[in-house]
Amino acid sequence: MFEILSKSSGSLLAIKASGKLTVQDYEHTLLPKLEELFEQYKQLKLFVTFSEDFSGWASTAAAWDDMKIGLDHAGDFEKIAMVGGPEWVGWSAKLFSIFVHGEVKVFPIKNDTKAMAWLNDGGES
Repeated sequence: MFEILSKSSGSLLAIKASGKLTVQDYEHTLLPKLEELFEQYKQLKLFVTFSEDFSGWASTAAAWDDMKIGLDHAGDFEKIAMVGGPEWVGWSAKLFSIFVHGEVKVFPIKNDTKAMAWLNDGGES
């Protein structure tokens, strides 16, 4: 499931991913919010934190929805910070970075402050 976090502001979208992500999570939560922000801003900054129970996607269709965001909006992300999650999240971030033109960086769990600083002003590289 996706949760829109209160850290979201302006062109910064902060989300928390937990459990297994479904097509409905993308269609009802993430994609509508992204589309709303893409209409207002040229580029977005995305902060994604993963809860301890995050375990990936419930189906290949949900995984495709995730990949499709990068393909459809390759030049629309300035920066993406990913915090925590299983080890494979780092590998998938490297793969995802091939498709997006912005910077993608993975931060260890509990480094959300450093991730937010990096998104906002480039601090803590």
